[in-house]
Amino acid sequence: MTTLSVLDEVTWAGAPVAGERTRALLRALVEAGPRGASEEALVEEIWGLDDVPANPSKALQVVVSRARTATEAGAIERTPRGYRLSLGPGEVDAWSLRPEALRLAAEKRYADALPLLERLDRIDPDEEVTEALLRAVAAAHGVPAALERFETYRSGLADGLGVDPSPRLRAVHTELLARDRPVRSGLRHDADVLIGREQDTAEVSALLKSSRVVTILGPGGLGKTSLAQVIAHGAEQPVVHFVELVGVTAPDDLVSEVGSALGVRDSVAHRDRLTPEQRADVRSRIAQQLDGAPTLLVLDNCEHIVAVVADLVAFLVATVRDLTVLTTSRSPLAIGAERVYPLGRLGTYDGSELFRRRAVAARPGVHLDEARVDEIVTRLDGLPLAIELAAVKVRAMSVDDIARRLENRFELLRGGDRNAPDRHQTLVAVIDWSWNLLADRERRAMRWLSVFHDGFTLAAAEAMLGADTFAAIEELVDQSLLTVVEAPLGFRYRMLETVREFGRVQLIDAGEDAAARAAQRAWARDYADASAGRVYSPEQFDAMDELRAEESNLADILRQVLADDEAESVIRLFCAMGVFWTIAGEHQRVIMLAGPVADLLAEWEPPAELLEKTRLVLALLLFGAAVTGGTGLERLMTILARVGAEAADPQLRVMLRVMQAMAGSVARSGPARPLGDELADLVTDPDPEVRARAYTFLSHERENLGDPEGAVDAGKEALRLTGTAGGPWPRAMLHAQLSGLYAQIGRLGEAAHHAAEAVPVLRRLGADDDLVQTHAILVTYAIEQGRLEEAAEILAELSEKQPRGGFGSRGAVHGARAQLFLAQGRVGEGLALFREVVATMGEMPFPGFTDDPDLVPWRVAAEAVTVVTCARHGDGADGADLFDALMDKAPRLLSEERRSQDYPVTGMVLFALGLWGLRRDAVPREESVRLLVLADRFGYSRSFLDMRWESAVADAARLAPGVLERVSEEYGERRGLALVDEARGVVARLAPV
Repeated sequence: MTTLSVLDEVTWAGAPVAGERTRALLRALVEAGPRGASEEALVEEIWGLDDVPANPSKALQVVVSRARTATEAGAIERTPRGYRLSLGPGEVDAWSLRPEALRLAAEKRYADALPLLERLDRIDPDEEVTEALLRAVAAAHGVPAALERFETYRSGLADGLGVDPSPRLRAVHTELLARDRPVRSGLRHDADVLIGREQDTAEVSALLKSSRVVTILGPGGLGKTSLAQVIAHGAEQPVVHFVELVGVTAPDDLVSEVGSALGVRDSVAHRDRLTPEQRADVRSRIAQQLDGAPTLLVLDNCEHIVAVVADLVAFLVATVRDLTVLTTSRSPLAIGAERVYPLGRLGTYDGSELFRRRAVAARPGVHLDEARVDEIVTRLDGLPLAIELAAVKVRAMSVDDIARRLENRFELLRGGDRNAPDRHQTLVAVIDWSWNLLADRERRAMRWLSVFHDGFTLAAAEAMLGADTFAAIEELVDQSLLTVVEAPLGFRYRMLETVREFGRVQLIDAGEDAAARAAQRAWARDYADASAGRVYSPEQFDAMDELRAEESNLADILRQVLADDEAESVIRLFCAMGVFWTIAGEHQRVIMLAGPVADLLAEWEPPAELLEKTRLVLALLLFGAAVTGGTGLERLMTILARVGAEAADPQLRVMLRVMQAMAGSVARSGPARPLGDELADLVTDPDPEVRARAYTFLSHERENLGDPEGAVDAGKEALRLTGTAGGPWPRAMLHAQLSGLYAQIGRLGEAAHHAAEAVPVLRRLGADDDLVQTHAILVTYAIEQGRLEEAAEILAELSEKQPRGGFGSRGAVHGARAQLFLAQGRVGEGLALFREVVATMGEMPFPGFTDDPDLVPWRVAAEAVTVVTCARHGDGADGADLFDALMDKAPRLLSEERRSQDYPVTGMVLFALGLWGLRRDAVPREESVRLLVLADRFGYSRSFLDMRWESAVADAARLAPGVLERVSEEYGERRGLALVDEARGVVARLAPV
């Protein structure tokens, strides 16, 4: 806080200080600074040379005493040579003014700095203050005002001291003169705006303020030149030179070209080549030309002569004091002063806006489908040049035609802006420019690596091309033909799709396509083998990470080898990917490949070393086929019978025996043992891991047969027996399984406990579908406990972090949120969201499902829950349409013609019909209660709060007293299968005629 002020009137703590000599003393001490001043200097400041008192020391002591009285006793201290102020920098306005004024000026906050600098200039002028003042005046009042201020300063020095301003201030004067007459050479004045590059412009401009050399780096067609032009137009330097180097065909011509553009004598381009001595002379004169006012030199398109550009730039920034260099290139200069700015592709929004503007300019009134335009932009990698070349094609074809013809993009995208350089007239010319700069080694690498659709690692490239591949990769990165991405498992290299397509064309033209494909498939087989061998092990997390990193590439290659009937490659790849997709919960991907794989294996005899892998593939396919109702089951069982089910691995052997029994049960053919008999044998096996796997399947079987309590018991025993040798996933899935079972019987507290155990492992493994459904149980439990804020937080996190939920999760999130809405009293929103769940589930096909599409379990379950919710919370006929739909489906669900029966789902339908009938008087009350009891005996799922059995019992007691007890006694201990005929009878009596 300021105590002593001297800049205007002299005050202490805001009060004026009396006495002219006292004020003079305080001003002198302030000017002397914290070190103080001698007695002689103070006497001269207070009395002057002509009025010195007879006893100067005594007279000075009197003035000091008066000053202490006017301030405070300790304000002025005695020193060995005189006196000093014992105040801090913040207590004296003049002392704090200088650093504050110079700080504001350094930050270019000239409007704030100017009044402070003006005051400093009056009381304590020096060279640093004068320089800052000149710049502030130029910014606030214009360059002419600053030049006038400099002239006043120069005249004052000449008249008063007979000297000139210092070199530092003369340099500022030169800069001001340049700003008064700015130089802008080589700049274009395009009529159009640059779309989507606002952030890039700001970031490169900021880099130019902190770095002497900045390179805008990227492949051809990204708009590097256009961006550099925009930045040059807005540069703060008074002198800007833009030099295009695309026409420089030989390195020795660079200095001549730059010198010519800058107007340096004896450097005219296209004359006979300069000698080395002449080039050195011209280079020095270029430096002299630039060594004046602050200058921005832009060198455009440096990649084809990058070495000599780097040499020239390094020389210039070392020689010229106030020079900044901006270059555009497909490869960096690689000098110490350089900061690289990798220019990214346009985002979909900006790229689509660019397409729309160019298309409308080419054909006003053209119809532009938004989705199609977005697709074109994405497929063209967001490359502005490619987008513009595509957009002008609307003169002769529709947007749909353009999208379809992008399969041959190089043929399509020709003939753009006639003012553009030749290398930008066609898309192929853009890539060809970089291609021609490559050596044979780099060209071969680009050709062969173009077979990777989803990028590759250095290890994959070495497997394709040999151990000395890194040098070629590095050169391709330097030429911006590869981009480097930091992935979770390390660096990956990617080609823009346009670059990759160019490489594919070159690969085919070179006749190397088959060899490159064979090398890639060999890499894929080895990679899959290495990871698959560790999936069921304590290294499971690492193995899953490895497979996820290459999932797209491996899946792409798997499709290729399937199409080419390479059975050995299919088996080795499917062993890895099938298990990966199973653990990740993406079962539909396994099921979709069942038919093609079975076709391939039908006549193939696996060699001995692949027997075990072949059995694993068949086990995965059999499980998927059994779940979806039997598509291809008989054929798969025939193949397994030929191959043999006696696997060496006990876990696989258990799985095959269970799959054979399940398949036989679903297909209702063949000599397979009943599943119950098979499991009864397996749960007594001496191997605890075998028993664990058997109890896991037994839990599923009991749940499906309508015995959820028995399923819980089997699941708990499986969890007790399951160790960690197979990795964390088996135990996590058992926790998730038990969580679902406890939710199904309405014991949400225990369900939440097991869900919490499963979540960390499922999240780490990327099992998104299972993770979402497990979280939905946690939401439901929080709602049941009245913790609505916690439920909302879980849902918010779930919606934010759910990367790719599958079939089960699509309805789970909506269903959980709908329950939260109901608990919050937002009934209309909750019911509408349940309706949305029904619509979503109805639109979800599942590959391989051959049953009546109206009876897919997730759709039927969603309809049942919605009917119950409407019965409890809706008004009037809300939900009646779904009740009628379920009434129509019930006979088909219970039909003897169905291959298998999902008792819990059928039970949900019976529960919905019974509860609606009871609460809405739509069904005779005794029949309604009978349907409720049958639902309970079918083990219907109570995982939604409105499906709770206790609520149904209360409804029955209120609306049909005694009926529930009587019907329950009538059915005795019968459950599931034993009551199917009874359920058919009730439904038949109620079904509309």
